[in-house]
Order: sequence, then structure tokens, then C-alpha cells
Amino acid sequence: MNKSRFFLYSLIAIPICLLIIPTVIVLGVAMIPTGVAFLMERRKGPYGGLTVGCMNLAGASPYLFDLWFGGHTVPVAVGIITNVFAWMMFYGAAMFGWAIYTTTPSLVSTFMTMTSGRRITALRTQQRDLVQKWGPDVESVYEPEGGKQAAAVNQMSMAD
Repeated sequence: MNKSRFFLYSLIAIPICLLIIPTVIVLGVAMIPTGVAFLMERRKGPYGGLTVGCMNLAGASPYLFDLWFGGHTVPVAVGIITNVFAWMMFYGAAMFGWAIYTTTPSLVSTFMTMTSGRRITALRTQQRDLVQKWGPDVESVYEPEGGKQAAAVNQMSMAD
């Protein structure tokens, strides 16, 4: 980003932040786990930060609504960030975001393995039916890398 754009963005952002300083105070405390997630997962892409950030913002939203509709002042914001239950909500929601981020790949992998296993079984059944109908000339055995072990598995399944 060049210096003129940075200056323009700063010129716009600073007055807005000063107008909504109670919101900035609450979000500054509440969204710390999101910043940590973005820093920790830089090489893997933004997905960890986005997942944690969405859940973190969801945990902060009830307190933001209380702030916005119950008096948008600095003392109210300080009251929110000194509330232990608010901290539990902020960081508990962020922890749930981390749980989603860490468990989703293994769940998707398990689902894909189960789906592909069923598809292989269906295709082998269909192949056996075609061999019975058209004869052994239509049969071909695909050997992926790994060679003899895959061929042995194919021959065993054809014998069934």
C-alpha cells in the first residue's frame, strides 16, 4: 500500500474510531483471540482467523447490542470489559471457533473416505455384472502406484 492511500485511510478511520470509541474499546478486548488466530495461521491461509473471528464476534455481539442500545458511553464499555461473564462469552466463543477449525478437516476427511469406499464397492459390483454379461474381455484391472498390493486387492475382490 502506498503512503497516499495509507494517509487517506487513516484520515477516514481515525475520526470514525473517535466517534465510536466505546465500541472500539469493547471490540479491542473481545477480538484479541481473532488477532492471535490470524497471526498463528498466516501460512495456512486466513481460514483459522476467519473461523475464530466469526465465532468471536458472535460471542461479543450481545454485549455490543447492550452497549449500542443501552447508552453508548465509555463507562458502559468499561463496565462490559470488566464483567467476568463477558470475558467468558468472548473467549468461550473464540474457543468454540478453534474447535470448529481443528475438527472440520478430520470430519471432512472421514466423510470423503466413507463416500469413496461406497463408490468403489458400487463400481466393483457394476464391473462384476458387466463381466458376467459381456465376458472377461471387457475386464481391465487398474493398478495405481503401489503395484502388486493393489493388484492383489483387485484380484481378491474379483474372486468374490
